[in-house]
Amino acid sequence: MLFVTANEIGIFALNREKRIVAYSLFPKDPEEVLRRLKDVKEGRRIKELEDVLTELMNLRVENIVTDIPFKDENFHIEFKKDLKVGAELRRNLRDIAVKVGFAKNHEEFTRFLSKVQILRTREKIRRSVKKDKVAIQAISALDELNDISNRFIERLREWYGLHYPELGKKVKDHEKYSKLVSEKGHRENFEDFKGSMGIDLDEPDIEAVKEHATVTYGIYLLRKRLSDYVEEVMNEVAPNTSYLIGPHLAARLLALAGSLEKLAKMPSSTIQLLGAEKALFRHMKGKGRPPKHGILYHHPSVINSPKDRRGKIARIIASKIAIATKTDFYTGEFRGKEYREDMEKKIKEVLGE
Repeated sequence: MLFVTANEIGIFALNREKRIVAYSLFPKDPEEVLRRLKDVKEGRRIKELEDVLTELMNLRVENIVTDIPFKDENFHIEFKKDLKVGAELRRNLRDIAVKVGFAKNHEEFTRFLSKVQILRTREKIRRSVKKDKVAIQAISALDELNDISNRFIERLREWYGLHYPELGKKVKDHEKYSKLVSEKGHRENFEDFKGSMGIDLDEPDIEAVKEHATVTYGIYLLRKRLSDYVEEVMNEVAPNTSYLIGPHLAARLLALAGSLEKLAKMPSSTIQLLGAEKALFRHMKGKGRPPKHGILYHHPSVINSPKDRRGKIARIIASKIAIATKTDFYTGEFRGKEYREDMEKKIKEVLGE
């Protein structure tokens, strides 16, 4: 049996005595090294792995223990995420790099490894920090669009209601209303306009209303696209938290916290009261009761529950969010389904269901 592992200089196979039996070195290019390590981690067969496996076949090796996710019908493979041999190899990597000719000396290898670590750090920052900032901006823009669309549709209904007030009673959906006004304009273009109590409008008046309706309808379309985008980004940035409470509420929590890292480091008691800062300050000044929840009030399980149980339910949700955000930030492992099932079970117990 041999152990096969990957590190910053290549793919190595070691025996039980931890002696190197076979190896294949990566190119001495930091960017290329990171690409190969990423490919290996994601289960792709790279040239260096193929070279080592070919050599092991020639040595008639049958059993392999590895921390690299791959399949090969020529071997019996046991996968171990934390391979002790691999960890020990990395501890002695400077000596090994010189021994196998990857670097001339320790100083040269240290400079190379430093470049790899800098690139790795940049990549982590690019993936985690920037993306959660993008999600925060997106949800803030969506909230602003919600406010703008409400103001625009209110103005459109009042404005067009002067001309055709009956349409407002027939069409309750705001998006559909703005689209109809944008397309039809004059009330005479509606089949059942006869008997309307509205006033007549001249062509310039109608064109002005239609333009406002077109802009309003465009805002609704943009809001839809932005809403889909928020879901997409949040499923990438915080998949566990998004699955647990929904991507939009998760994004608003991110915005209140400032970043995924800050949210992941918050205790559940703080998460429970995010968005209720004003009420909390009033209570601290002796001017009101302590808040039981902040933005979590908008979670269906809270808002649809009896008032006397909302605090307990918000506490349950906040507790699970604290776990989910830590998983999102520190490991990236998806356990959202497990978290939500446990949360819903506890909520049912509180509600006596």
